[in-house]
Amino acid sequence: MRNASLTAHAEARLTERCTLTPDRLKSLLDHGASIPVATQKGGRHAKRLVYSPADQTWLIIVQDGSNGGVLTVMPLEYLKHRLPVTAAQKRSARKRARSLETIRRSPSHCPEPNTSTGTTPGAVAPPASPSLEPSPPPSTPPASGWKISARYKAEGRQPLKTLPRTDARHGQPAHWATPGPIHVWFRERLLEAAIPFRAIQSISAQRKGEIHQADCLLEHLPMTQQEIEQCR
Repeated sequence: MRNASLTAHAEARLTERCTLTPDRLKSLLDHGASIPVATQKGGRHAKRLVYSPADQTWLIIVQDGSNGGVLTVMPLEYLKHRLPVTAAQKRSARKRARSLETIRRSPSHCPEPNTSTGTTPGAVAPPASPSLEPSPPPSTPPASGWKISARYKAEGRQPLKTLPRTDARHGQPAHWATPGPIHVWFRERLLEAAIPFRAIQSISAQRKGEIHQADCLLEHLPMTQQEIEQCR
C-alpha cells in the first residue's frame, strides 16, 4: 500500500473527533502502527484500528488500498456491536502507537517533516563538503528468507503458528504492502495450517537479528467472495 494521504472529508472528521494531527495519523499508518480489522468493496477498502495516545481512545480508519487515501475517520465507539474488534487487537494498536510515540520523542529522532512546506522543524542544512572517499558499494540483502509466524484465536486460546520460510522471490517485509507473490504464498500456507483467515490476530516476520510486524499480508490476501463474507 502507498503512503497514506487524507481526503478533505477525512481531515475534517479527524479534526472534529480527536486531537491527532493529519501528519501524526499518516505516521501511524505508514509506520505499521495500525491493525487491519475488516475489508470492504471486495477487499479494496481496509478498516484499520489505530490508537491515539493523546486522546486515550481507538479510531477506525477507512483506507483505500490502491492509493493509500484515507476516506474517513471514526471513533471505535461509533461502530460498537457492528465491527468485531478483539481486546488483543486493541492492545496491539495501543502498544504500537506508544512505541512510535516513544521513538518520536527520543533525542536522537529527527522531527517529522511538515508536509505542507516540505521542511523539517529545527533542521539546518549542513554545509556541503567534497569527499575524497569513494562511495561504498550498495549492500546486497541476504538471500535467506523470512520465518513467518501467525498468532490466531482458537477455542479461547491464542496459539502461535510458525509457517515455512519465504524465498528470495518474495522480497522484503517493507514491500509486502503491495500485492504480489507473497500474498498468494501466504494464503496457501494458511490453508495448509488450517488457520481461519478471520481468526488471525497478528503476523510477524523474523530473520536473524531482525523482526518485523507483517499484518499487511492480510490486506491483499486473495480471497473468494465467500471467504470475504466470512471475515465480516
